[in-house]
Amino acid sequence: MDKEFVMRVASPAVLVVGAEPTLTWSVARCLRRAGHAPVVLGRSAWSPMRCTTDCRRYLPWRGGPAQVRAVCDGARIETLVAADGPTAQLLAQERVPDCAVPLLAHLATLTDRWRLARQLRDLDLPAPDSQLLADAGQLLAHSLVYPIVTMPPAGEASVQRHADHAALERAVAHGRLADGFPLMAQSCVAGWKVAASFLAWRGRLTACAVLRHTRRGHTFYPSRRVREYVERLVAACGYSGAGQLDLRYDPARDSYFILKFSPQFGNSVLYAERAGLNLPALLLRADRAAAAKVALPRAGRVRLPLYERGMTLATRWLSVGSG
Repeated sequence: MDKEFVMRVASPAVLVVGAEPTLTWSVARCLRRAGHAPVVLGRSAWSPMRCTTDCRRYLPWRGGPAQVRAVCDGARIETLVAADGPTAQLLAQERVPDCAVPLLAHLATLTDRWRLARQLRDLDLPAPDSQLLADAGQLLAHSLVYPIVTMPPAGEASVQRHADHAALERAVAHGRLADGFPLMAQSCVAGWKVAASFLAWRGRLTACAVLRHTRRGHTFYPSRRVREYVERLVAACGYSGAGQLDLRYDPARDSYFILKFSPQFGNSVLYAERAGLNLPALLLRADRAAAAKVALPRAGRVRLPLYERGMTLATRWLSVGSG
């Protein structure tokens, strides 16, 4: 009997939907390596996935929920996976059935930087000092320690850095603030870039990968502190689904600071799979994994094989301008 046919019968029919081409392919690749044959709906019309065996079928996505529903019906999809944050928010808002995305109420709180900052403060979790400012006068009178960054409190934030008060005054005087008010101001935190990619089910952490980004690649390490931060946050809001926290680690103070939440696997998803933690595959059985202990990757630096490095570059470059 045909091996691929057996695999399709034995595993649920999965649809991966994504607006970010590289992350969409990475999620599909992880599922394929776990024995699934996903259908992929992606925004890139020229995706190299068309020429690979990483998915059963690739379809260009026009960006709306109606096409998602049509593909689900036509391909008899059992589970729908959102590859990136904007797609997860769209599908949650449209209440697309059989979709493994967080609840819209959770996304509204955690993706809003100001609301996230307040929740972190209420939970006594480490975060930079932040203030919400209604106008230029309040901005210039803020009490934060320089350097600071300014950004809109919600949406995809365009972050601007201000080294000192004189630099901030010049930005205000010359109209160089990229976004209107209200603005969120936050103290800058120096240190290592750290990310925590995770899965949760009804407020319980089921998998967590903590890694440090360096020029030499991605290094996973077992940080009990970061894992406890994630556990407390997902428990407080009853979170279900995939997510990532971006942090900074200041070695001088031996302290972490939570900067941002994203409702997606993160760009390290393939690296985590190579370290033994396949987050997209675990998401398909998150309810069953909730009773077990938290799944973790192997510690150490991970380098992708040549094919995956090449496909990462190909999906990135071929998606430019394809729309």
